[in-house]
Amino acid sequence: MTEKARNKHLKFVERHLQVLPAHHQGHDVNKMAILFYSFQSLSCLGVDVREQYADNIPWIKSHYVTFRDGEIAGFVGSLNMKIGKLVTVNLSNTLFSLLILTLFREYRYIHEEIDHQLLGNLVKKCQLPNGSFKSCLDYSGKAVSPVDGEDLRYCYMAVAILYLLGCRTTEEFNKYINVELLETYILDQRCPEGAFGQYGEAHAGYTSCALSALSLLGSIQKIPKSYIDKTLLWLSNRQVSSESVMKKQEDNNPFFDSDDHGGFQGRPNKFADTCYALWCLNSIQLLTPEWELYYDREAVEKYLIDVTQNNVIGGFSKNDADDPDLYHTCLGISSLTLMRSHLNGALCLPKEMAEGLLA
Repeated sequence: MTEKARNKHLKFVERHLQVLPAHHQGHDVNKMAILFYSFQSLSCLGVDVREQYADNIPWIKSHYVTFRDGEIAGFVGSLNMKIGKLVTVNLSNTLFSLLILTLFREYRYIHEEIDHQLLGNLVKKCQLPNGSFKSCLDYSGKAVSPVDGEDLRYCYMAVAILYLLGCRTTEEFNKYINVELLETYILDQRCPEGAFGQYGEAHAGYTSCALSALSLLGSIQKIPKSYIDKTLLWLSNRQVSSESVMKKQEDNNPFFDSDDHGGFQGRPNKFADTCYALWCLNSIQLLTPEWELYYDREAVEKYLIDVTQNNVIGGFSKNDADDPDLYHTCLGISSLTLMRSHLNGALCLPKEMAEGLLA
């Protein structure tokens, strides 16, 4: 990435921190996600967000709420979601808030000031008897939400929250969740062709969630070697190529677009998308130390920089037909950071920030 492009990305992200575009203003309940995408992008671009945005730390902490007379705690996505005694916290806003605080190097606050037991109770209550998770409880906080779904994303969120709170061993995770049931659920989501998904259909995003969760739990080794090999092949095949030198690439993709060359798709026979570069590359590097053998680095960098990077206003888009947005900007920049070995892919944090959790 050139210095000129970097400066445009900085301005693109900083504009979103000043005034949200109209199409984002209806996402008040997802404000923590918007802030994480912004601060993660800036951090990967070399900005010390704590130094530049320290005045925002108390406001971010104000989203931490306890419910049911101190029985559970978590973070709301917006201060507008502090609604009396209604339980409005969920796993996603709690995870994004903890990640933001990690980017701000608020390690002491995370380790000492947050009540781990109460926050762990939220995670515990979201686990289902089959080992999977829902992302939230009902408004009473007594049971899981009757309308929320369950899938590998919420399994990852639960594990990542506990990891950020300091859990490292199976015994520590088991204080809050049933690790054995969770591992069984995740491994049951393996698909015949390799990778992980739902209803037997492999998906790059779900695969990254599954592998990241197992990695944080210290359980990657529970995947059979033969299945790791099959998954690596499936992931490698997600890099779209118009050249025969990519011997692993499947033939006859009816959705192939020459502009997609080098990008990653989330499933077979789909267009490439900026976000899947991160999901696929993260999964590959979690499965093998020789991960650079399983993708064409020059091709994916060229796709991101020449096709989905916006050279006028900065930011990254989903593909060459869309306008740039914060989500794809964050994942595009994070992908480039991962390929430089400066990103903890399982947490989607710069390595130096993630390592600060262990200090």
